[in-house]
Amino acid sequence: MMGEKPDYTFRYPVEAPAAGSRRDSLLEMIRIQLESLLGLLSLYQRGEEVKVDGFRLMDEGESIHPIFASGTDKAEVKVEVKVKVEVKAEVEPKSEPQPQPCPPPQPQPQPQPWPQPATSFQSARNAELYEPRIPHIQRVLESLLSVITLESNGKPVKVDGFRLKDLNHWLVPSFGDPAEVFDHLATRCDCNCSFCYLRGNPPSLALDQPKRKSEEEWEEVRTRLNYFSPAGKRALFPTLGSSYEILSHPRAIDLLRELRKKTDRPFRLSTNGNRLTRDFIGELSLLKPDYLYLSLNSSSPRRRREIMGAANPETAIHSLPLLREQGISFAVIIVPWPFPSKEEMLSDLRETVAHADRHDAHLVEVSLPGYSRYFSSEPLFDRGEVWASIISEIRALRREIQCPLLVKPSLYEETLYEGKFNLPAVVGVVKNSPAAHGGIQKGDLILSIGGLKVSSRPQARDLLHLHHQNRTPSLSLSVQRGKDFLELNLLTGRHGYPYAPETDHHLGMIFMGAGFRPSLLEDLKALITNHQARNVLLLSSPLVKPVFLQLLRESSLFGGIQIQVEVPENRYFGGNICMGDLLVVQDFIDGIREFLRKNPPPDLVVIPSSPFSLGQWRRDLEGRVFTEIERSVGLPVALLDCEPIYD
Repeated sequence: MMGEKPDYTFRYPVEAPAAGSRRDSLLEMIRIQLESLLGLLSLYQRGEEVKVDGFRLMDEGESIHPIFASGTDKAEVKVEVKVKVEVKAEVEPKSEPQPQPCPPPQPQPQPQPWPQPATSFQSARNAELYEPRIPHIQRVLESLLSVITLESNGKPVKVDGFRLKDLNHWLVPSFGDPAEVFDHLATRCDCNCSFCYLRGNPPSLALDQPKRKSEEEWEEVRTRLNYFSPAGKRALFPTLGSSYEILSHPRAIDLLRELRKKTDRPFRLSTNGNRLTRDFIGELSLLKPDYLYLSLNSSSPRRRREIMGAANPETAIHSLPLLREQGISFAVIIVPWPFPSKEEMLSDLRETVAHADRHDAHLVEVSLPGYSRYFSSEPLFDRGEVWASIISEIRALRREIQCPLLVKPSLYEETLYEGKFNLPAVVGVVKNSPAAHGGIQKGDLILSIGGLKVSSRPQARDLLHLHHQNRTPSLSLSVQRGKDFLELNLLTGRHGYPYAPETDHHLGMIFMGAGFRPSLLEDLKALITNHQARNVLLLSSPLVKPVFLQLLRESSLFGGIQIQVEVPENRYFGGNICMGDLLVVQDFIDGIREFLRKNPPPDLVVIPSSPFSLGQWRRDLEGRVFTEIERSVGLPVALLDCEPIYD
């Protein structure tokens, strides 16, 4: 299939700005290029970071020009990206006839096995997240075009874009996960969910991508497949937008077949289930190992039609026994939506969880509902009341069903009901897993694994994963069950459906989220020490703050150091969004400024890295680099490396 077909052409738009005065245009060209570079790198002298905010031209006296645009200048965000056809070379009209040059000799045509396809412009704003060197090139070109005109064969040439030349230059480190390729086909959806978070995306979100035909998307993904090297741990930089439904793409199965030739890693596929007919599931069964995240939301055809707009709601509902028949493990995803009433929502939640349990779902994930200000300018429901009612129902259901039942974000349940955070307590056991056969039960508190004492959830998960990877044939565990202390032995090779060793990493034990690593506090102490700080402002979220305060109280690392934990408001998304991972640069700037109005300035501001974790370049969801926070507030700002709270 791959043959000699040429690579997909990655193209980006260029638009020359209007020219100002000669002096201003030349200064702006330099300023733009310096600002863009400082969004990619930090300057050092003799091992020490150097902060700069201005420059002086060699031909000037003492004039110092600012590098960074003012807040007013930066407020303008290009929301729409123009999509144009191939780059054109145009000759500007002349007032006088020009002599005609002799035509150059024509080269012999070379055989082309495949025609070069015309491709749309990629989104430069999207590249800010994953490969900001591309928008840097765009800014450099645009700044140059403000003071020069390009020419070819003595004639002015107008350009409106550029393309990446050798794609080998644009390879990045890869985890070898096949989703790094197939997620680029998750560009469309055949549902119209009334609760879909994509409806509430802000217009300046950098996850935008131009709408393209399916065949052009296929050409891009085909090229990504060629450069995807699981063994070499290299892949093309991502251009992922907001994820939709991969199985709705007409070339999804074609891509998965080709990917399976390259890797035996599991395919973890998110789907609304509309395509899960018997024949389609049969196709998926030939591509094992695979695992489905089935966004079922309701086992009622009527309600699924009403809240999801599903044309054939029975297809997804009836797919569960077909998946079990083919040995494909799956998680059922439910977003309880409190309409037309909270009572109907809870009743439907009970029925849908029971349906998943009857058909041996690997687990059920219940995502707590929310909405942004772009979804609704008016309050839709009381978040605290609705979330508490859902969690109360979930905790009751856990006593009735066998299937593991999780809430996301799990920290909300933990802070609402658990007296102590971060414990290695089992909230669910996968049916037919080594843990189930070994006697582990819901509610067990893990005390030791393989003779090693366990004190936190991340520690338990890491040890279980290590023994799973090493294929330890048997594993001893000490657990506390109520007031009893038990010694159990797990045979890791004893398992059956829906457990699958390719996709289960903790021998069938399900915990209440990933938890917080004890090393997090050690990393925080190192940041504080490096900055010689005594008064620290740590910015968090409503979900994480109670946990972090407990960890600080229990720690002896911070004697003589005052740490204030504050929660900035999420104005970017607004609505009832409370996830810290969805904060952006401007939210942090506003939060720090509000703190300074009531408090003396701290020596150091510490911000979690998770809101800047989509790519490797420390950008937020608008594509803004975190160093803008320090420049705006005039205080030292450091990122504390941590993972997003979703597991």
